[in-house]
Amino acid sequence: MNATSSVDAGSAGPSRFRSLLACAVLLVLGRAQWAWASFPSLAERLPPATNAVVAINVDKVLNSPLATEEGWRQDLQARLEKEPLMIPPGASRVLTASWIKMPAMDSVWEMSLIDMDKVPTAEELAKAEGGYVDKVWDKMAACSPINAYFVPIDGKVLASLTPADRTEIARWVRQPLKPGGAVTSTYIREVVDSLGEKTDILMAVDLEAAFSLPNIRRFVADSEIQDIPKNQQDEVAGILSSIQGLKLDIKVEKEIRGKLTIDLDRDTDKLRLAAKPLTLAALQAGGMRLDDLKEWQFTVSGKQVRGEGKLTRATLRQLLSLVSSPIPSATAAPKAAPNGQPTSDPVVASQRYYKSICTMLDGLHASASAQDMAVWVRNTSRRIDQLPILNVDPALVEWGAMVGMKLKQGAAVMGVSQTQINSRVAGVMDPSYGDSSYDNNGYYVSNYDSVGAENARRQRRQVALEQRGQAQNQALTIVNAIAETRPKIRAEMVAKYKVEF
Repeated sequence: MNATSSVDAGSAGPSRFRSLLACAVLLVLGRAQWAWASFPSLAERLPPATNAVVAINVDKVLNSPLATEEGWRQDLQARLEKEPLMIPPGASRVLTASWIKMPAMDSVWEMSLIDMDKVPTAEELAKAEGGYVDKVWDKMAACSPINAYFVPIDGKVLASLTPADRTEIARWVRQPLKPGGAVTSTYIREVVDSLGEKTDILMAVDLEAAFSLPNIRRFVADSEIQDIPKNQQDEVAGILSSIQGLKLDIKVEKEIRGKLTIDLDRDTDKLRLAAKPLTLAALQAGGMRLDDLKEWQFTVSGKQVRGEGKLTRATLRQLLSLVSSPIPSATAAPKAAPNGQPTSDPVVASQRYYKSICTMLDGLHASASAQDMAVWVRNTSRRIDQLPILNVDPALVEWGAMVGMKLKQGAAVMGVSQTQINSRVAGVMDPSYGDSSYDNNGYYVSNYDSVGAENARRQRRQVALEQRGQAQNQALTIVNAIAETRPKIRAEMVAKYKVEF
């Protein structure tokens, strides 16, 4: 029996081994395919200089109770008819990275890695964009006239990169893949490592060393937050100067809720009473005024400031509009227009282009700060520049270019205005600022004359209001100039194509 068993085992061994090997191969391949579509594996391709990321688990969000009830999946294509989105139909995950210059919050470059059902070829992408196919190192890519490159990684992942700096893109393509990726920011690496199947939407930015302590000290003084006693302003400024980063975790279930976490390198107990007003003031100063946060609950724990509460759909769109990586026409364009015309028809392309610009212009809102307005106007201008222009009427493209240029002028006016405000405000010196310094332990100390400081703050408020008023008048002139052109170009297009625009 034993001998027979040994023979049977020996003869069955190779067959059993082959079966186990086949199962192992299938398991590995299955895991490899799953891993390629996961956030950590997408993150392996992020550029080293990445200091901000946005991750969107599209499938999870669109399958949420709220999205199902309100038909977000069906609405996604409909909205693409009206405004450019960073999420093309068929996408299951999007991981966007950028390098943001502080403190202006101005993006130097952006890239999106899009995991989708089927990625078009470089030839299809170039044809849809009206661009050309370019081989960048060992990857075939499509160079678009909207200042972007689209690089199919494989049949499932598409990379969108802007601006179209071929040298930088070639350096990125040649970047070797390794576990954990090449990102040098410790904060961003930790955020990326936390991404997974339970992620809905997560936004994060590395803020280490972004702001100087003297500027933070002045911000604390000028914010006039009553929960910060004057004799604690130096200490509060010191705590804020240790900021490491900020992340916003958004969950879409029966409602949209957000959880904001601000990570610092010092204990935050002194911020307990002032956490909420400080956060709101800091976000507004950085050009990110989010009115929903006024209703949030804020707490401090250890080295973190946390805020949590509901988000409206408008605020969610506002947040996502900060990311302006272009989406290629081959993935975003509908297969057929409602009237049955082919999408290559100039009428369809022109209508879509015009409606997209009008939607973005109507979305601009007044803001309390010049910096805030400059950020939104600059982002709108960039998104207009990235709209597909293939088959769009030349006169309409010229109008769109004019709108983008005017918005850039408006953003520049507001940006210069903020600089002038800062300059004039800095010119109103606090009586004690000349005595402020760093002590032997590296802490910033100042001796405040409360009466003199209060007078200085009043003067700073006055000059800031005067300068802001001048800037708003200039910006209003530019906005009015754009508004005056809309009826004219619309009438021209209606008369030319005999359809409504």
